[in-house]
Amino acid sequence: MEDKDKFDKYLIQTLEQLVGAKTEATALSERVATLQDAANEHDRLSALKEEQSDKLRDRIAKLEIDKMQMQNANAALQLAVKDRDALHGSLEMFRADASTQRERANALGQLVRELDEEKKALTRKLQAAAQVVRVDVGVNTDPLPSLRSTPNNAILPVARGQPTAGPSRVHNLKEEGNTKADTSTGHHPSQLPPTRKKAIEEAPQIIPDLANGEITNFTRPFLTMHLGGGSQSLIVSIAMQKPLAVKFGITSYLCPNLWENPWCPTSPGEAGYMFVGLGEEIHRFVKPEVHELFVGLAKTKYILMGRYEAHRVEPLTVDEWLTLPEKVRSKYCETTQRKSKDSRSVEGLSAAYEAGELRAPCVKLTCLDFKEDLYKQLKAQKTGQHNVSSASSRRSFKQEFPVTRSSQKRRRIEVINIDEFMDTDSDHSV
Repeated sequence: MEDKDKFDKYLIQTLEQLVGAKTEATALSERVATLQDAANEHDRLSALKEEQSDKLRDRIAKLEIDKMQMQNANAALQLAVKDRDALHGSLEMFRADASTQRERANALGQLVRELDEEKKALTRKLQAAAQVVRVDVGVNTDPLPSLRSTPNNAILPVARGQPTAGPSRVHNLKEEGNTKADTSTGHHPSQLPPTRKKAIEEAPQIIPDLANGEITNFTRPFLTMHLGGGSQSLIVSIAMQKPLAVKFGITSYLCPNLWENPWCPTSPGEAGYMFVGLGEEIHRFVKPEVHELFVGLAKTKYILMGRYEAHRVEPLTVDEWLTLPEKVRSKYCETTQRKSKDSRSVEGLSAAYEAGELRAPCVKLTCLDFKEDLYKQLKAQKTGQHNVSSASSRRSFKQEFPVTRSSQKRRRIEVINIDEFMDTDSDHSV
């Protein structure tokens, strides 16, 4: 019995221990669960912290980039301020220089006006002197026939300079090997309207220093061969310069002709006009352009006129258009149809010009200088002579009259050499 009580007591103690152990196990389980939740929360917070750290690093990198950009912008702004200050200083200098230049221009303008008055006075005197005729004696002592006494009432031609688009000046366009003035081009400029004529007369005229007054002409293929560029277009741009073009710095030149541009210069150094500005050329010459100028007096005769400034002026009025020869107007209408891609007929375009619906563009040509060395080297290339004389040019016109049936002798009337009167005042004619 006593053993049984001991055993029961042992069982009770064991049971109590099991209950205590279970309680402790339950408490430990709850603690483990709590720790697990804490660990999960810690992991979540760590992941969130890492994510925030990544975002913060990206933002810091962007801020660094923005900082560098702002620093660069600030440096550029500082440079811009310095440039502005420098430009402001330059502007002040330019203003002061412009004021000085204006004063000089006014003084030069006054001098030019005075020289122009002198030139006009000399021109009137020379035109009067040019009418003085002298006879070469020892050839024929018979009296010279008058215009009223010529056979069959034929009026013999009087030697005159070519009519030009510029001021009335005598120029001898004498071809090499020909002792007569070249008046056979067949494309003399039409009479200029008063306003255009006045503008040309006020422009400076360059008188080149050429030996014996001879003007050599060139063909378009010759110019292409020795300068470069094409041989068809009027405005020639040189992509591959020939040695001669490189030597004289020529990158372009103009080749208008008199049968389409009758107001072009006909002698080197003169001013004039050309009717260029259709199609793709509509924006050309709005700002002044500088080109060497070759004018075609005939299909294969292009003469170097000099280095010219080409600047667009007021288009032709209806009255000015009607002063042009009919062939020139017809040819220009064909050019309009071709370059402007106009669907109207030539007759329709002619009517549009006559009504003022279309107006022919007009480009003023003003001579800046004449490169005698360029002309001489072109001439040397043509003639094969590389030693070109630099003697001063002398211009004179000679006209031979045909002999009468009663005599086999010839008479020659020679107009006085006008340049002999101009030698001492040649600088004032420019």
